[in-house]
Amino acid sequence: MIRAVVYAALVALSVVALIALKETTPSYAMLRGPIVTRGYAGETVSGRAFSGKVSQVRKAKVLSYESFGRKVERSTSGVWLVVTVDAAASTETLPLQAATIVGASGRSYRQSTRVDSVPGALSTKTIQPGLPTSGIFVFELPEAETSRMSLLLARQYFPQLSDQLDISIDADKLGSQAVLEIGNDGR
Repeated sequence: MIRAVVYAALVALSVVALIALKETTPSYAMLRGPIVTRGYAGETVSGRAFSGKVSQVRKAKVLSYESFGRKVERSTSGVWLVVTVDAAASTETLPLQAATIVGASGRSYRQSTRVDSVPGALSTKTIQPGLPTSGIFVFELPEAETSRMSLLLARQYFPQLSDQLDISIDADKLGSQAVLEIGNDGR
């Protein structure tokens, strides 16, 4: 009789231990997700493979730039957000193709494909160690999303076990204008 009670107690203890292990084990996405480094606009945020600094953030209703010898104007019912980033690679040559704005509601906004030919786009450049570079990322989003935002930078969308910079952007420091003219250097 005592043996049966001991076995039942061991089985119950094993079940409790298994439930505790299941509840405390991180999810697959958490185990294989990005290695996030957080920081603020205006300061250099460094991951293992690259670093980035948001040096300027501007918003406008209309973007104007020259592409292939002709003037291009793009308007929006929301706002254009142009983020200037200074980036540097640490150990290897790499692209920064994935830039995402996470707005006030938590929604994510990728770079706009409506302005693929904008000069100075950082997503078209390759960053090499020892040669810091600067460029812009252009987003189109609703005005309400700009009250609180962060910029996510990575080599690719949905990075697994690689760097992702999460840079908070202060909405009070946004420069706003009706028409934003982007020069040939992206500024």
